[in-house]
Amino acid sequence: MRLNDTVRIKSENIIGTIVDISYRNGKTHYVVESGKKGALPGHDGGEWPLFDCGREDIETVMQGSADIG
Repeated sequence: MRLNDTVRIKSENIIGTIVDISYRNGKTHYVVESGKKGALPGHDGGEWPLFDCGREDIETVMQGSADIG
């Protein structure tokens, strides 16, 4: 997974873009910004909701352009 990849969040069936990648406690975490405008209760990001996902939570729809690590 790379920055700017378009992914689907499996549990939410939401298509979004990876906007940040971090490494915590030996695991990779991805912040995915929803591709659909509109606040969702319980999610940060305001009009463009943000989701904190593990690798197992997302699948690639289209590869982006920025490689990390």
